[in-house]
Amino acid sequence: MPGRHSVPSSATSSRGIAKYGVVAVALLLVVGGGVVLAQKAFGSDCGDLASYSLAADPSIAPVLQKIVDDSSAEDLGCARLEVTASESGQVSAAVAKGDDVPALWIPDSSLWIGKTVRSTASLIDLASQSVASTPAVLAARKDEVPFFDTWLTALKLEGLRIGNPLANTMSDAAILGAVAEAGSDAKALDSVSRALVPIAQAQASTRGEADPATRLDDLVADGGVAVVSEQTFLQYQLDNGVELGATTPPTGSVFLNFPLAVTEPAGERHAAAKSVGTALAAAIESERGQQLLSDGGFRSADSAPLDADRGIGDVTALTIADQQAAESTLRQYQVLALPSRTLVMEDVSGSMNYSAGADTRIAMTVQASETGNRLFPDNASMGLWAFSIGLGGGAQDYRELAPIRRMDDKVGSTTQRELLLQQFRTLPSLVGGGTGLYDTALAAFRTVQEGYDPDAVNSVIILTDGANEDPNSISLDELLSTLRSEQDPSRPVIIVTIGITDDADAGVLQQISAATGGTSFIARNPAEIPNVFVNAMKSRSGR
Repeated sequence: MPGRHSVPSSATSSRGIAKYGVVAVALLLVVGGGVVLAQKAFGSDCGDLASYSLAADPSIAPVLQKIVDDSSAEDLGCARLEVTASESGQVSAAVAKGDDVPALWIPDSSLWIGKTVRSTASLIDLASQSVASTPAVLAARKDEVPFFDTWLTALKLEGLRIGNPLANTMSDAAILGAVAEAGSDAKALDSVSRALVPIAQAQASTRGEADPATRLDDLVADGGVAVVSEQTFLQYQLDNGVELGATTPPTGSVFLNFPLAVTEPAGERHAAAKSVGTALAAAIESERGQQLLSDGGFRSADSAPLDADRGIGDVTALTIADQQAAESTLRQYQVLALPSRTLVMEDVSGSMNYSAGADTRIAMTVQASETGNRLFPDNASMGLWAFSIGLGGGAQDYRELAPIRRMDDKVGSTTQRELLLQQFRTLPSLVGGGTGLYDTALAAFRTVQEGYDPDAVNSVIILTDGANEDPNSISLDELLSTLRSEQDPSRPVIIVTIGITDDADAGVLQQISAATGGTSFIARNPAEIPNVFVNAMKSRSGR
């Protein structure tokens, strides 16, 4: 088998949990929520045990449950732990929104901690930087493992299965590996960016493979190469009775590091939760805890190879030299790999009839919108609203001209694409009144969020030449705080704003976009309007 890391698995079977003399075990299994509560009660001086919830990535939750079951109340800081298998993105969203927040959280990667901190604008305590690790591997049928000199070479492989870039860290691993290899070399980073275009287009047909087990199922059936973790690679073979091969490039691999975060909200229980987290980290680091991790296919926090010749052996841990470059590259990939679902909001307030060179602002905006319409592929979805004070009747400042549909959807005797073109051309006839920006922006954000498509980049694009003039609307502070509180990191909707000429309130538009992780643009003269609109569409990000 080519490549020194190309090895079949010979995973050992899990060892039985040690028996104790007198043990009382309480077990509650809730299948729908994936919650398992189990705690051994030993004779102790702990008294009444306080309960704390632990949300853990589904890959590591079963092992953590075994460690909890195997620990005394004293081992866990005189606490009862409820272990819940939860996708990292879901917990990140809960923490960001302050809704059903667990006391402790073990995501698959520190990347989720960073995303959550950016969403909440507050720091998160860590009881441990890492309780386990597992590297990304390139898996294939046992005798079909190719040799890859770099992750960039692997990314260029036609049909490489990497999963949905919005779903989990492992689906980003191949790209992160290529970025890590590039280091701070601008030319090398540019090579990674250029390589993403065909890769992203190829992934569009397989973006539903978010579940790594599904990627391995397809690999077993049809061949090819899939990116999964070493732990998934080993567990899949154990569960399915198959032998596969795996490799990494000689440059090394990206590791998942499973940090232990204290997410108990501030208050009297926070310090206690941190103590419980510290005790749990110690239980995981104990000899028994490390054995259970190893039995489950996980490496220890120091990334040392697994025993008994399991997995891919010794492998260098790749690190990211430029975090901003990595995040920019991931956003670029997400935009390219996923279709768009966009609601376009067009300002039709009276000032849009002002001159813009040889034409009016609204005429130039219609031209830009028509250009943008032609750039969206058939699998993109788009809707259109026009807005000015009272345009929708009564206190409503917006009017829906076309609901969000796929561009190739049939609408009567025409298509959504043609309907949008027709509606763009009606905008000049609607011009009048003041700018009703804030209420409309919030309504558009909520509309896109309510119909969220997990297999698309969901966004709002606002084109306006002014500032909010509706005296009865919410304030800017209320708009920004509501956008931040309602944004869901696992279901992100971003707002891209486009200011038409210097009359647009650039500072306000930038704040609205920034509240959702979006970008703001200003077209300072008429000639820039079409190009700015096209660049705004290309800037959409999903994370």
